[in-house]
Amino acid sequence: MPAKLLGKNSPHWKQLLQLDRPAVRRDLGLFLAEGPKLLPEALRGHHRVRELIYDPERFSQVPSGLNCWQVSSEMLDRLSDAHQGVVAVMEARPWPACTEYSPLVVCDGLSDPGNLGTLMRTAWATGVAGLVCLGGVDLYNSKVVRASAGAVFHLPSYRLDDLSVLAEYTLIGLEPRAGTDLYRFLWPERWGLVVGNEAHGLSVATRQRLGMRCTIPMEPGCESLNAATSVAVVLFEWRRQRRG
Repeated sequence: MPAKLLGKNSPHWKQLLQLDRPAVRRDLGLFLAEGPKLLPEALRGHHRVRELIYDPERFSQVPSGLNCWQVSSEMLDRLSDAHQGVVAVMEARPWPACTEYSPLVVCDGLSDPGNLGTLMRTAWATGVAGLVCLGGVDLYNSKVVRASAGAVFHLPSYRLDDLSVLAEYTLIGLEPRAGTDLYRFLWPERWGLVVGNEAHGLSVATRQRLGMRCTIPMEPGCESLNAATSVAVVLFEWRRQRRG
């Protein structure tokens, strides 16, 4: 399929520029995947690539069979700050209900897109079935997509207003102290590991829903690890125990 030229005054281009807004992404069901490293993973993933936007001076390995638009370097720089010559416009897949998946990682108001993307990658790598967000940064923020290193295309991920839909799960709160030692923790059958906001931790409403608490043992004087690191430690220990 030959590439077409996309002008900066076209309505389609103006719509693409609006994809930096979470509300527009949700309304249109679209998000951006930036750069040639993410493109192969996007093509293999569960979200459909709607079209490619690329600068022919910086990107030439255009896959066949895709709807492709050529744009100027200046235009592509406006669309993305990390494109390296190409941006894929993705259609966000409507996953089955999150209650069909267990275990889950539950993110309670995470605000850092790098943390959320890293959590996605860790969840996928360890065999967690899905990820749920309560508020916080948008799942398809471009920085989240980049930090996930392709996991966003494979891991069922959801945005919920509250935890009522997870009533049948045992919610496990990550606590810096006063929880059960990770290395003596007995995992329930159907669970969600809950990680709180980077600055404020778990919300009051979420704390009231917790069924268990888990603590990573650390050297005296070390208060805590950051959200993404904490989840990685816990999930890889769970994976180790599960594999025997």
